[in-house]
Amino acid sequence: MEPLDASSLREGRLAAVTQRALEAARQVLGVRRTALFWLDDDSGRLACVATAGVAGPAGWLGETLATGVGMAGRAVKEGHPVWTPDLLADPRVPIAPWLRERLVQEGLRTVAAAPVRIEGATHGALGFLDGAGRSYDEESLRQIGSLADEVAAQLTRNAKE
Repeated sequence: MEPLDASSLREGRLAAVTQRALEAARQVLGVRRTALFWLDDDSGRLACVATAGVAGPAGWLGETLATGVGMAGRAVKEGHPVWTPDLLADPRVPIAPWLRERLVQEGLRTVAAAPVRIEGATHGALGFLDGAGRSYDEESLRQIGSLADEVAAQLTRNAKE
């Protein structure tokens, strides 16, 4: 099985699978952008390995977040789906400068994220980003968790091939 690390998901054979999975998740939820952050065991940081949606991947791929930073970092830290109606105004969530810049440039405010787990271990987070005014209820958060699980299953299946 090919290792599921940041470089294989971003540049290796799995890159196309990763990209298709993110685009499908984006369309299912109807958001403007999805982003997959993968946990680097050495640094403990989350690296953006793939993204789908508005404005292409420039400014996202390769950028990193500390655990607990941004909604992706918070989802990893807390171990369940999380969301905020306006990440730029939420005092509970620290934001990396690069992420703040991207949110402003792309008009993204509402952010949800769920941990990506494989065989019970958290390997990253899947983020869903949209404009202002979107909200998520308990059912929506379950759907986000299911989409993150499906992305993990697709990546695992394809890594074994």
